[in-house]
Amino acid sequence: MTRNPDLWLYIVHEAFWSAFGITLLVLKMIDRGRATVPTSAIVSEEAHAARRSRALVAFHAVAFGIMYLGIGVAVFGMRVPFWFRGQRGTASVVVGLGAVLVVSAMVHFRSWRFRAQLDKGHELATGGPFRLLRHPIYMGLNLLALGSAIWAPTLMLWIAFAWMTIGGDLRGRAEERILEEAFGDSYRGYCRRTRRFVPYVY
Repeated sequence: MTRNPDLWLYIVHEAFWSAFGITLLVLKMIDRGRATVPTSAIVSEEAHAARRSRALVAFHAVAFGIMYLGIGVAVFGMRVPFWFRGQRGTASVVVGLGAVLVVSAMVHFRSWRFRAQLDKGHELATGGPFRLLRHPIYMGLNLLALGSAIWAPTLMLWIAFAWMTIGGDLRGRAEERILEEAFGDSYRGYCRRTRRFVPYVY
């Protein structure tokens, strides 16, 4: 690590994914043996699935491939550009904020799925970070990619960040369409009060 301090970027990523995995495991243990209590009284009466949801997941997954390839090339090739003092610390804070956002979203939203689909009984989450953002998990992933690009500001990492943002936006829009189908005016009212990714902006 001392000869190549940028290897710490992998530790930062490991902390991000560990927070995700541990939270998922703990929530499953908490929910085991008792009925899940929805975070809102609004639930879907039937199942819904977005068109091309698998293709959107695959498109989004490409961003992760580009990001981790870019990290490997920059870190192991020892070609991490220097932008400013505190670059690594700033990047770590950005990734940390993403982890907090993802974990808090999972705590307030037990019906989370990889694909844009709703099962019968799916809840409309409006608590926690969902009070300000419609898609805090995707925003958390955007922050992971952004922090990586700040740490290792190469063209490949910035492409990965852009791809991650576009992929999250496409998946978010697909989810919004089926949420509107399922929840109608309740969801439209929720959309008027919130933004997709950045509070009060977008």
